[in-house]
Amino acid sequence: MIFKTRKLIAPLFALLLAGYLAGCDIGSGSDPTPITPGQNPDHSTSVMTQKQDADASDGAITVLPTTKTLVLKGGAGKTIYMARSNISNTAMNSLYSRLARITSGGVSASAEKSALSFQEEEKKIQAAIISGFETDLENAPHAKIWKLSMDNIKKAKAQGLISKSLDPGSQSAVKNYAPDDTETFWALNPKTLETFDKRTFKLLVSEANYNVWVDVDDKYYKQGTAAFETAAQNLGTNFINGYGLTSHLYGQPSDKIYNADDSVYDPMSTASKTGEKINIMLYDMLTDGKVYGFVYHGDIRHNTTGSNEGRFVYMDSQTTLKTPLEAYSTAQHEFSHTISYNQKTMINKKGWTYWYGELLAMMCEDMMQAYFGINDSDVNDKLGNTPKARLPTANYNHEWGNGLTGQESATYAATFHLGAWLVRKFGGPKFIKEIATNAYVDFDSILAAVKAASGNDYTIASLLQEKAGDIMVSQNNAGFNQDGAKYPGNAAYTCAYTDAGGEHTYLYPVTAINLWEPFYGWCDLSKYGANITNQSIPFDQLPNANLYKKGEWKGNPPTTAYLGPLKFKGGKVAAQIGPYGSMLFELGTATSNSVTIEFSVPTGSAGFSDTITIYAK
Repeated sequence: MIFKTRKLIAPLFALLLAGYLAGCDIGSGSDPTPITPGQNPDHSTSVMTQKQDADASDGAITVLPTTKTLVLKGGAGKTIYMARSNISNTAMNSLYSRLARITSGGVSASAEKSALSFQEEEKKIQAAIISGFETDLENAPHAKIWKLSMDNIKKAKAQGLISKSLDPGSQSAVKNYAPDDTETFWALNPKTLETFDKRTFKLLVSEANYNVWVDVDDKYYKQGTAAFETAAQNLGTNFINGYGLTSHLYGQPSDKIYNADDSVYDPMSTASKTGEKINIMLYDMLTDGKVYGFVYHGDIRHNTTGSNEGRFVYMDSQTTLKTPLEAYSTAQHEFSHTISYNQKTMINKKGWTYWYGELLAMMCEDMMQAYFGINDSDVNDKLGNTPKARLPTANYNHEWGNGLTGQESATYAATFHLGAWLVRKFGGPKFIKEIATNAYVDFDSILAAVKAASGNDYTIASLLQEKAGDIMVSQNNAGFNQDGAKYPGNAAYTCAYTDAGGEHTYLYPVTAINLWEPFYGWCDLSKYGANITNQSIPFDQLPNANLYKKGEWKGNPPTTAYLGPLKFKGGKVAAQIGPYGSMLFELGTATSNSVTIEFSVPTGSAGFSDTITIYAK
């Protein structure tokens, strides 16, 4: 992906899924979510005939595909939790879930007098939703820009647009620009996100490694030239210093301009009119659109639609002027995509799935937050300067809505939730460097980085199981509750830098996150309250920086908020789970040394494709 959008769309996926939750006892046998290719069950229900024994001290207990009954020993007094995970890259229909209940030796977390039938109650639930809360889907602008990049590159390849390299003795294309010079560049139309316009830009700042340009007709520049020029200078200074720290772990952007067939047209130092300088292009993207910043991967291609043939990052002028911390973080997020595109696609010939690119970029925001002076409480009205502002959404949806797919803010939340946990679990900057620079993408890259950073082999299933176990209950030194910069050996991954204050060493502090703090609390817009086990607090106790507290409620705000990752009572609720997503459950409390848990599937299902894990804590 190529850009970070910042809008408050927190709970919509939980809202939409309210109509898709189904209980196992009502015999409906239906699910409004269509079955698509890749959702076919992996196991027939007929294999569920066996008894499985396990010890409560075993940590994460995988329920085997053949298991009908699990007998858990040594769990007296412990709370029994379950995670239902989808370890595939396609959505898992709710009919392909295994349901669970304690049948002896324990007290269920829910009396389960009747199955939860949200299908039957859908109209009541929809009527209870507070409609005034901002849930704008933004028309997924980031997805459109990403698709435009890929489509234009593919189109150029299909047309065979190959240009001969400059002759060794030919003149360089580099121009010597000075402040106040103007030049024409391509700029993406923020209204359509599908076309490019020629715009005249004025050079505001020219330094050894970067330029800052502004659209000569930009209204924010024209309204206050002196203040805008100061903001542009500050953006450039913060960007280039931050870029040095980012590239220390992420690698370098391309130093070449490529033909459509990926052959080298010429070195960027001679083929680009701005050489190897990074160009920050400021123009108004918000008046007619919803883009705060982006990069366009076609910019390193010769003879490709919209290409400025060089190193470019495009930023909204209003954001630069009015919310500078957001601009600093956004610019770094965006340009990290350019580095990743060079490292993963141009060097290692790999194309990644959308969520993976965002995971890399949000890990960059996370590790750079301290450098830019961004605190956890720095949350602006549209989402935030810190990526941690997304965690209330992640706590509520907890990835089971659409998982690591889609283009909306809920996907950003789930992706950051995973990335933040990985960084803190597996070594901070050491892990970040491993994942950013290895020769793989998607989960292949994650598993390789985990192996390199920890020395341990994981599968997708075992990694998701460990993550779910870490967030079932708040616990010290587990998952999010670790300081990633303090791992042994991280001194080798620090970076020296110099600024106006002198010489420093940046430690890439990715600090511990307590998901159960009110800062990460959420509001239950879909009215799950009676069927979840999360601690509730008065709405007024949410800190002012919390997204739900900042929500523009057209009606009355809610009176109650909830803390921590959402957990359902009992195990008889089923819902569609997105790729690599997990639903969390509190099954109940063991009252004896031996607890029996039985598994079934929703009525009408012929099989299942989930991964079930039991935890006793």
